[in-house]
Amino acid sequence: MKRGLINLKYYSLKKNEKDTAVFLLKLLLLLFSLKTFFYFYNEPVIGISTDLNGTAVFTLLKWSFRNDVMVLLLINTGYITLLSILSFWKKKRIPVIIFTAIFLLINFFCVLLNLVDVFYFHFHLQRADADLFYVLQHPLQKTFYRNPLVSMMGLISIAAVFYLVFLFHKKLFSRYYEGKRFVLSSILMIIFCFMLFYPGTKKIIPTYPLIEISSAALPLVQNSFHTFFYSVYRKQESMVYPFKYMPEEKAESLGGINKVLDCNAADSNRKNIVLFIMESVPEDFFHPAGKYKVAMPFLDSLLNRSTYFSNAFSYGRSSNKGITSILTGIPTLTEIPLYHSNYAGIDMTRVGDAVASKGYQSAFFIGDNYDDFGFAKCANWLGIQHYYSMEDIPGYQSMQKHTMGLQDEYVLDFMGIKINGMKQPFLAINYNISTHFPNDLPKDYREKYPLQNFSAEMKSMNYYNECLQLFFKKAAVQDWYKHTVFIFCSDHWMDPDAKKMSNDLVQSFHIPLFVFDPGNPQKQVISNPVSQLDIMNSILCIAGYDQPAISYGKNLLNENRDPGRVVYSKQNAFLYQAYDSSYVLGFNTVTGKAEYCYHYKTDLDRSNNLVKGNRDQKVDSLIIRMKAFLQSASNHYTKREKFQ
Repeated sequence: MKRGLINLKYYSLKKNEKDTAVFLLKLLLLLFSLKTFFYFYNEPVIGISTDLNGTAVFTLLKWSFRNDVMVLLLINTGYITLLSILSFWKKKRIPVIIFTAIFLLINFFCVLLNLVDVFYFHFHLQRADADLFYVLQHPLQKTFYRNPLVSMMGLISIAAVFYLVFLFHKKLFSRYYEGKRFVLSSILMIIFCFMLFYPGTKKIIPTYPLIEISSAALPLVQNSFHTFFYSVYRKQESMVYPFKYMPEEKAESLGGINKVLDCNAADSNRKNIVLFIMESVPEDFFHPAGKYKVAMPFLDSLLNRSTYFSNAFSYGRSSNKGITSILTGIPTLTEIPLYHSNYAGIDMTRVGDAVASKGYQSAFFIGDNYDDFGFAKCANWLGIQHYYSMEDIPGYQSMQKHTMGLQDEYVLDFMGIKINGMKQPFLAINYNISTHFPNDLPKDYREKYPLQNFSAEMKSMNYYNECLQLFFKKAAVQDWYKHTVFIFCSDHWMDPDAKKMSNDLVQSFHIPLFVFDPGNPQKQVISNPVSQLDIMNSILCIAGYDQPAISYGKNLLNENRDPGRVVYSKQNAFLYQAYDSSYVLGFNTVTGKAEYCYHYKTDLDRSNNLVKGNRDQKVDSLIIRMKAFLQSASNHYTKREKFQ
């Protein structure tokens, strides 16, 4: 009898632990299914399928399993432990319901973030982080109203995920109310969590798998809930840590902050400046022999009278990084927008204030709602005097809209009217939106070149081209026109055809950048590398600004352009790239080592990694330049010394 009772208790205990294990296993399988979906949907932009063999696949599965198990343990250990404690309390019904509801929502949010990342990764090229707070709110709201079918599909997917997670919790909850206790499960889970933290926090950092896998493969093994909350946690601390690779003097000499502008005397003529920040426009649209060359007669004619920089690179992959690079000349080292971060007080030259000191008025024009993406805050942060958004345009309620706001034709027309009333000299900035995903076009718009402009992105670019043509037609008869320099620069690269996603180390940062001066309309093509970080220097030189300035860029208008120039971009939270006229280097700040270097002019399929094997001096030279850049930039962020 006694032995039978012991066996019965053992069977009951075993069944209780089985219920817990099944609950966690179901969540784990759901996360694994989403990771599988993530891989097949994003494989074109991840680009590691050719490198996968049996060993590599096993390594990825191992790290993926480890990360998902770690996240589920960290979430649910508290839940199972609370159930175990409450099982000894008579009045337990309400507390158990409350705690179950709380952990149901937490587990649902974990799964939901991984689902969202399947589709969002293409735009961000890294797993979810705190930047979601600043980029998803407005697009999601607008997509819901403008694209009800897509929104409905999204809501159905979210509801299905919630229902599955609800069923998992309901099953465990019902077992608990049958009198089951999960004491052993909670003890085991606490022990496992202790084992995670015992070696220190290093092993729970989202980039820890880099000890065995490449940075390209890292998103395949990460859990979005993990990366998101880790970045939120770091947001409360210093998100920028100082790099120390070399003596400060050497770092400053190689990659330091410019303190004196390299202006030509001819630049300082205090002309009006109109800057067009082109949303999501890739260099592919302008490449004469490329597959995605857009038929856009007006802009093509403008290029025949402009200085075009054929080797221009964006610093980042998103709009909030692009606007900062272009208008401050400072690289964003934080994952959230610089103007939202703890480093908003960084020593900088505010472009609006700087040109105002030379008698300039300044204005910013955009078709979004007021302060979408924090751009109103950014403009004010930069000292720009006037900020005009959709609500400022008379009759905007009846005008045709893009998912993100008003179509470009209305904003450019409004901008022209406002410019006509501005006192010269002035700085006017237009941030267009019609070329932003999902590339909505006005209902009455008809593509004139359907064979050449075959993708939605190409069609929206030609629409923008026609809007610019109307703007310039009206502007050309104004007295300010011939005394104005027009600068065009994309905020970041985006796929020229979203149906055929791609991610090349070089082309994914390759953007159009050109300068048109009606007073000196000559065609010129510059092949030396340039950067978004050069825009502010150029604006200040045109304005005749003669004070020291903080910037990581150079003056685009300086005829003594450096053929040995190196420019930089940020692939993701830990991977940076350096480009010269022929080579691209990828440097991992977690490992402190270069991952790759390619001769991108000749090695088009990026097959010969010069970091491996016997590398030449070019690799070492780029590594030194990259380290100098990172050290100077991190010192700028962390030391907060007043600029002298």
